[in-house]
Amino acid sequence: MARNLFGGTASDVAEDVAGARVPGVVGTVWYSSSEGDQVTDLLDSNGAPIDSLTADENGMVPEFQGPDDGAERLWLDFGAGVRVASLATNVGERLRTHLTASDPHGTQAAAVAEIETRMGAPLGFATLDGSGLISSAQVPAGLDWINVKSNLYGAKGDGTADDTTAIQRAINDAGVGGVVYIPKGVFKISAPLDLPKGVSLVGSHSNLMIGPGMGDEDFPCYIQAAPTFTSGSMIQIIGDNDGTHPAINGEQRISNLMLDGSKVASGSLDGIYAKGNVQNVVMRDVCVRKMPNNGIITGSNAAGEWPYSWRLHSVMVDNCHTNGFVFERNTDLTMIDCQAIGCWSTGFKLTNCANSTISTCRSEWTGGHGFWLTGAWGNWPGSGSATLSSCSTDRSGWDGVRIDATGNAPFIVNALMTRRDGRNGGPGGGGYAGLALLNRAPVVVNGVTCYPGTDDGGTANTSPQYGVRISGARDVQLDGAYLHANTAGLYDDGTNERVTLGNNITTVAGNNYSEARIPSQLYAPSSKTAYATKGVYAPPSWGEFWKPKRDAAATGGKARIVVVGGSASQGYYASNLHSGGWVGGVRQALQAKYGNGGSGFYSSSRSGTYISGAEDTQALTSWRSVGCVITQTGSWTLGGSNYGPGATYIYADTTGASCQFKFTGSTLKIYTVTGGTRAGYTYKIDAGGTVAVPQASGGATDIAVTTVSGLSAGDHTVTITWNGTASGTGQYVSIVGVSGENASGIVVDNLAKAGAKASTFGNPADTALNAVWNGGKSYPADLVIFTAGPNDAAATPPTSGDAWANSVAKYIQTVKNANNGATDIMFVLPHLGKHDVTNYVYQDYAVRARGLAEAYGGAIVDLWTIGRTSWDYWNSLGYWGNPAAVGTTGTDSVHLSDTGYAYVANQITPLLMA
Repeated sequence: MARNLFGGTASDVAEDVAGARVPGVVGTVWYSSSEGDQVTDLLDSNGAPIDSLTADENGMVPEFQGPDDGAERLWLDFGAGVRVASLATNVGERLRTHLTASDPHGTQAAAVAEIETRMGAPLGFATLDGSGLISSAQVPAGLDWINVKSNLYGAKGDGTADDTTAIQRAINDAGVGGVVYIPKGVFKISAPLDLPKGVSLVGSHSNLMIGPGMGDEDFPCYIQAAPTFTSGSMIQIIGDNDGTHPAINGEQRISNLMLDGSKVASGSLDGIYAKGNVQNVVMRDVCVRKMPNNGIITGSNAAGEWPYSWRLHSVMVDNCHTNGFVFERNTDLTMIDCQAIGCWSTGFKLTNCANSTISTCRSEWTGGHGFWLTGAWGNWPGSGSATLSSCSTDRSGWDGVRIDATGNAPFIVNALMTRRDGRNGGPGGGGYAGLALLNRAPVVVNGVTCYPGTDDGGTANTSPQYGVRISGARDVQLDGAYLHANTAGLYDDGTNERVTLGNNITTVAGNNYSEARIPSQLYAPSSKTAYATKGVYAPPSWGEFWKPKRDAAATGGKARIVVVGGSASQGYYASNLHSGGWVGGVRQALQAKYGNGGSGFYSSSRSGTYISGAEDTQALTSWRSVGCVITQTGSWTLGGSNYGPGATYIYADTTGASCQFKFTGSTLKIYTVTGGTRAGYTYKIDAGGTVAVPQASGGATDIAVTTVSGLSAGDHTVTITWNGTASGTGQYVSIVGVSGENASGIVVDNLAKAGAKASTFGNPADTALNAVWNGGKSYPADLVIFTAGPNDAAATPPTSGDAWANSVAKYIQTVKNANNGATDIMFVLPHLGKHDVTNYVYQDYAVRARGLAEAYGGAIVDLWTIGRTSWDYWNSLGYWGNPAAVGTTGTDSVHLSDTGYAYVANQITPLLMA
């Protein structure tokens, strides 16, 4: 026999027990892995006899020829204590030579002769006649596969002849277990095809969707309704004791088939209709297209029985003029990889289909809802609901998935992907969502995404309005969600019972380019002040007042946040005092999701009169250039008391003294100090006329509010000018600030003041015009955020922990007294940085803040702890600010850069939006 080749490949190496190659080592060849005979009948690559092998200088086994007995596997022993198998390298070449031989076994002629004797013979091989068909003489009488174009039935499939009778006769002849085959062609029918039990209707090809660039003529393989076929259904399955059909029907199979209704201009024709007790129908690779009515629909018989236990795999309903799939009482329904596209109403409408599984199905471009699970579910003991798993929607006219079912068994939604739903005819809005939960039956959602967009060509508006909308629902559990929608990722209108939101929910508001992602926040599991994550704590009930007002703001309500604190909260040294600090970041995120309530309060502490330190000269110049500080003329003086919102006022008594503020909102409020000798003032909004406001002298000191309404909801300027009778005589106009507000949305009032301590806002007396105007009864809020502390710690002497807590408690109690206690509280401890390197008392404030949080049900965000109580750590991240170049990274001791403020906003915002 021929010798085979061995060795010479990259895997043929000589190794020692440690697996290292051994150059020059001599080895022996054997027939088996242990014991057996040694092989000495070997030849090297040149054909010279050898009885052993020698590894080359790299430890590789050279090519050699095996024994002449044709052995294809040998074992090599190089002294490592184990023999290694080596396979012949030329086996593949030998096999290829064998396979390409014309008759390697010498049996071809005999096989051909046997086939020829069986051509056209009974139980042999069928032959085709001149028309390409099998003659009827060759068809066994009991054949269960019937071709409707055979001579026995005569369907034409030419798109012109009416093939109804031919196909129905084949169906009737098939019997239980019989297969009716619809070959390539266009088979026109003018009446329903009635499927009896156990019959399979099989086509040659299912055109799931004829897309752009493909025409009907390119895929001629379907059953087509004649133009006059305007009512009923193309296929019907009836389980009803009506004299024609059995009382119990079922076990039909429809596969690889398309039904086309495109030639029917109008009417009520459905694609497939089943009525009554029809069990265990299976459809696979089926398309129902362009029906004047529904794609696939079921109904009940006179006895109130419905089809049930169906299985649908890869079934497409395309551009039907009403619904795609309509199933009611179809218990144990399974739908896998089914799709409804372009249907004028609902894609999938399921009513009381207990114990059903809908998996990897898709609804796209429907006029109504994509998936609609509705009605009363579970009408007997133990009946369940449905599982919707790995399904998707795109551009539904209304909700992508809507669940408004009643019942007691839970629905399960897993891995749902929604996109661009809530088109609403083009404008979007309408309260529609990717997933709408209006259920009274329990719903468990674990894994859902929503992503907004416009039409494919960029036309129409961005939709949906909401990612998930929960309204009037009961027993909802939602987790594992990424919800991006035009108005709000997650919308709970406050009318629900027992809604549980998990820890893994991210929301985004805005168009599909928005990146304002708000992750959910872990909360403490009990009412004790244990931190859920480092530096962040909120009791389970926190937000009970703020959150309903916040949510209502999205639909016409209004919610207010008041922030008090020092310069680190006012926004020193951000690029813009109004929008660049963390308060501005929080404002932007909230207003993007729940509505723009206006610019809020603009304090007189944002003026050159107040910002007068040498270290702030360059910052003030930059802030003036972007319009975030007051533009002043004339001589203004800083007031000596902590009056009004923001605890600051400035005053003037000379002709030409004016202050110009920028604001946003349809309503303007001007806050001034009255009492004593007062001059009047004028105001002018934008390019409007000048309006005089008299102020009476005398009486107790108070805060006066002048309200101007009826403005547009956009940006404005207002100029306030001294309007006394005698300049320089002590007739003062004292300006606290202005606020801009809209009728609805979120208002965030930044009342922080550079240099403020806890006591700056801690005088509770009404006559002090202090705490009552900073979240108290004269200026109430739904949420108050207290942030003062670093200036107390750096003072000489420092504010003690007890004194700090006492001032804070006075302030918070004043806030709680204002609104029957219906104000939520948050404590934010700024990062101390290097603001205090002498007193070391800031930790006392942190400890007392926890006690205050427990006493007042407040939340805490401790940025000092989050920042590792290290100035150097935040310095390494570029978080500290630069007064010489606002917004940029610097080395300030306590104030932040734009990057630092954005980070802080991201720590606080999740609590406010959870």
